[in-house]
Amino acid sequence: MLDKIVTKVDDKGRITIPKEVRESSGIEKGEVLFINAELGQLKLTRAVEDPIVKLKEYAEKEYEEGRTRNLRDYAKEKGMELDE
Repeated sequence: MLDKIVTKVDDKGRITIPKEVRESSGIEKGEVLFINAELGQLKLTRAVEDPIVKLKEYAEKEYEEGRTRNLRDYAKEKGMELDE
């Protein structure tokens, strides 16, 4: 666990999450966070990732690494008719 970390609010109302906090929390560039403000405290939580986005990323990676097959070829191999 990290000790208390101090950060300042800039003139545009932004804060910087220090590198050591980002690294220990696994927060990456572009990640979406929610700010929950309650009883004078702020709590950052990760936004739930869209599963379709994750599936797209996975499918693209599989394609780039040559581990995908054409659906029509697969269906033909299995004796399935796609066109009716």
